[in-house]
Amino acid sequence: MARNRQPHATVLGMELVIGESASMKNQLPRIHSKRYDLRDATLRGIEDRHFIAATPKSHATVPSAKSLTSTIRRLDEGLPVVICLERMDAGLKQSLVRENIPFISEDGNVYLPFLGIQETPLLPIPAPLSPQAQRIALNLAAGRWAGVTASELAELCGKSKASITKYLREIEAIGPSLISTSGKNRVLDNSGKSREELLDLFEPYLVNPVKTRYRLTTPIDADVLANHNARLSGLSALPFFSDLAHDPSRLVVEISHEDIVALRGALGDAWQETAWSENASLIIEEWSYPIDVPSNSSMTCTNLECVDPWSLYAELISERFDDVRVEDAIEQLREHLYR
Repeated sequence: MARNRQPHATVLGMELVIGESASMKNQLPRIHSKRYDLRDATLRGIEDRHFIAATPKSHATVPSAKSLTSTIRRLDEGLPVVICLERMDAGLKQSLVRENIPFISEDGNVYLPFLGIQETPLLPIPAPLSPQAQRIALNLAAGRWAGVTASELAELCGKSKASITKYLREIEAIGPSLISTSGKNRVLDNSGKSREELLDLFEPYLVNPVKTRYRLTTPIDADVLANHNARLSGLSALPFFSDLAHDPSRLVVEISHEDIVALRGALGDAWQETAWSENASLIIEEWSYPIDVPSNSSMTCTNLECVDPWSLYAELISERFDDVRVEDAIEQLREHLYR
């Protein structure tokens, strides 16, 4: 809805088309065209509904919006004015609703009383995902959890329904259409988006899933690592989703907290960590959420599985590499995700 954005969008399942500058603006005091970009708009549903889309040229204020809508209402009683914003805060939303001023914001908040659409719950501002919300988002993008209800997510994630509600709010802030309602249940929905579209949507909010790294001085036999559910991660996993060469001399693996404790106990004094200034023979990563569907693409070569390539991508784009070969391989990994 904002200037310089695509003129087509979707509002509650209806296509919003924003056209040329509104012809009515020539009948208005110039102060309104200084404050707002006024355009003819159509909401295409069962019946097309025409209105004026008013996008603030600077900060939106309730007095200016009230003055604009009142002036246009005097000229044409049947032509609604809708204030179009990128984001909506609670104070502005309450004030506009109190003054009965319609609005649409790109974060999913809508108030169109002339269509019988009352105010929607205020959505949070998109922010970097928490670990469990990222886990859910990436499983959705990978095509695994589409259509899953909040109750089912609670079982899949081993979390309370209250926690799942919070995670879904994080996802809804990024993509309002990704959360739907069926009866009393909230449902995770890909909204017809492709894997590439979902990755584009979530990528700015992905966080590195690595919680802690242990850098060991001596390698550990692959069978021992496999017995403790180790999976290749980081630069050790990347070669199996790209043409980067695999280097078995320096392994990076992901192991759960419980398995790290067990491995450390089994190794005893053989568990020796190296200084950050020295090269490590083995790097063990503890991640902030579990891997739901690991990859077996590395089993033949290493006898170890890989972490989920979607979460691997979230790890690698959070790191900095001064190697063009690694950067190219990460781009190949990205392309692998939506094949």
